[in-house]
Amino acid sequence: MKVIIVYFTLITTIFAIKLIDGNYLVVENVVRGKKWRTKVELKVKDNRIDWIKVDMVTKDGELMSQDKKDLHVVLKETGGINPYVELPKEYMKKLKEVDYDKMSRVDIIAGATVVCKKFNKITVFLIKKSEEGKIGEFEGWFH
Repeated sequence: MKVIIVYFTLITTIFAIKLIDGNYLVVENVVRGKKWRTKVELKVKDNRIDWIKVDMVTKDGELMSQDKKDLHVVLKETGGINPYVELPKEYMKKLKEVDYDKMSRVDIIAGATVVCKKFNKITVFLIKKSEEGKIGEFEGWFH
């Protein structure tokens, strides 16, 4: 079984910046493979990250986590570890351990490097949007 290497980096600021309550969503506008785009959702409640989700999505809204054929390929590459379950779980676990509301990174699940890197970049983007109070859905290129 491949090893999960997890490390965490905290965003540090001199002044505490509030996170604005709301739901934040990014769907990457670059297609991976033939049809998949990275999708990250984040909910802020009471100036804290309440939950976070990651998945891959098609233009028709199909989720890779629900697509048995493509998910099987991912599980094979990661030694049976589902990054769409493990990334948010590890993020929220560490967030509670460090009691820090703006933690930005969880990395890396061997075999899912691309998803992990995009998860980290998109998470930073969504935290910044929350600090700015720009609630909503966004698209972008996170390479």
